[in-house]
Amino acid sequence: MSKNFSKASQRYLSDGDTKKEGGYSPTLFETLKFAYNPFLTRIAICLALGVIGRGLLLANTNIIGYWVDNLVGKPTPLSGFDSGDFVTLLCGMAVTGFAFTLVFRVGFSRLSALAISSFYDEVTLRTSRLPMGFFDNTPAGRIITRFSSDYGNVFRLFGGPLAEFLSIIFDLTMMVILITVANPIYLLFVGLIGVMNYLVYRLNRDKLRASRRELSASRSPSIAHFAETTQGASTIRSFSRQKSFAERFDRLDRYFLTQKLNTSKNLFSFSFQMNSLTALLLLITGVSAYFMVDYGWATVGSVGVAFSFIALSGNTVQMFFEWLTQFEEAMIGVERLDQYMRMETEAGNHLPSTAKFTTGHAVYSESVEKYLSTRRLTDNRNASVEVKDLWFKYRDDLPWVLKGVDFQVKAGERLGIVGRTGSGKSSLIQALFYLYPLSQGFISINEHQPKLKEDAHGVDLNLYRQSLAFIAQEPILFQGSLRFNLDIKDNLPDQKLWEVLEQVGLRAWVEAQPGKLLMKIEERGKNLSLGERQLLCMARCLLQDAPIVIMDEATSSVDPQSEEIMVKATEEFFSDRTQIIIAHRLSTLAKCDRILWLQNGEIVALGPTQEVLPKFKNAELV
Repeated sequence: MSKNFSKASQRYLSDGDTKKEGGYSPTLFETLKFAYNPFLTRIAICLALGVIGRGLLLANTNIIGYWVDNLVGKPTPLSGFDSGDFVTLLCGMAVTGFAFTLVFRVGFSRLSALAISSFYDEVTLRTSRLPMGFFDNTPAGRIITRFSSDYGNVFRLFGGPLAEFLSIIFDLTMMVILITVANPIYLLFVGLIGVMNYLVYRLNRDKLRASRRELSASRSPSIAHFAETTQGASTIRSFSRQKSFAERFDRLDRYFLTQKLNTSKNLFSFSFQMNSLTALLLLITGVSAYFMVDYGWATVGSVGVAFSFIALSGNTVQMFFEWLTQFEEAMIGVERLDQYMRMETEAGNHLPSTAKFTTGHAVYSESVEKYLSTRRLTDNRNASVEVKDLWFKYRDDLPWVLKGVDFQVKAGERLGIVGRTGSGKSSLIQALFYLYPLSQGFISINEHQPKLKEDAHGVDLNLYRQSLAFIAQEPILFQGSLRFNLDIKDNLPDQKLWEVLEQVGLRAWVEAQPGKLLMKIEERGKNLSLGERQLLCMARCLLQDAPIVIMDEATSSVDPQSEEIMVKATEEFFSDRTQIIIAHRLSTLAKCDRILWLQNGEIVALGPTQEVLPKFKNAELV
């Protein structure tokens, strides 16, 4: 297979996923070490029991060989045993071997599953702290694939099947030992079987590894397209574009199935080569056994034992290499997830102290976490904001969205922001939260800037962000209970939640719901109306009790009654807070202290509402 993607690959992998060539990254094995390290002692005990158990079960063949030789008068290490003794010994070995093997299978599978689950948790932990640019540039389908298909491959192989794979290794080890005990000359045949199978494996390894990687990469485009289609189903139907979207999905799905078929063909070819080789080697072994007995180089019992093990080892070696190819599929899944785990996280954002893998990322100590949990940037009800010479773009290859923006918001002031679509209003909000790196300038709250580098001065980034409460144009709720969505830190009494629900006019509605504060909120709040979602976001904002409140077109899509409540919030509920309000409905901004007019990322005017708002209205009419 070519080292580069085919033209079809480049065309269909439109989500930007890439294929890795060659061997695995060294960090992959370090990651597995992190995952399994807490369980090593218990795993070692399980492995020891597994080796002993498999040895006892396989050694039954040797005991039977001794029994046969005893019957024909040949001397053996068990010459004094009668048939009853052999039966007792065989039963005892079988029962003990089965028990040890069972303990190994169950114990190791459980420990391995726990180790891989901890790896998944660590990947999730770090992915949630990746820069916003990662989520902007990475299609949802690719992320979903990593956390579903790739993880499925990892968990499926590293759980119970890994114990099966290790059992095969135990069997091969014990077979070599037991064949040596029966007749050392047969080690030549075992060695030949191993070498020949290894050569077949090496002949197919790179092709199988490449096809599996390409198969993994080919999943995400169709998933991304499917997700895009379901999210935009109403628009697609309105414009009668069902056919073109279905055709595109069909092309992507056919491409994935083509890669799957190609992988299956490679696996079938590999399996056929292994089976043919095993049959040939068994023929050679059987013929040679006849001559060895004829020349007196081996007894009938030892030949029976050795031939049984050689026949078994041929199949076992084949199973070993077939399992090894499947194990590599799991390793590719680990490799792809490990890539996310080791990406550079958002500047200034630390991992929690519960992070277990040492990957070079900044991590909070328990003492710092405890300290920050009780801290606020300010104990005042409001705070000042300074934006100094701010230059901002989303990526280096994109144009500037904010150019030299410079202004201050006094503590307790209500600032309105106006501007046409694309003027930079929402980008300014993104910059206020430091969701993207600033190219030049800074933003501070009460003269405090967030600390984005280890050697820089400033306050903790999360402490800085907790000073900002945000109500977006599109209200965001999460699957879970109503309480979960309202109480961010899960530390507020029910009475406080009811008081705030009363303020936003939702108390009676919540009291009428099954479960009340524990009522179920579906994904993205789809079981609620837009107005209900926005008012719940308003309640969450009130409960956050932040000194600065930011509203981005919060009233643009709600009904008049909900809008009235939200306007009332700016005038009463948040009257003692610093407010930054973006609104299309200029009447919402009438009671602001000042208006900031943005256009093409630059400040056109900044001044009292009665001066700037009329100028903006007139400019909009031109």
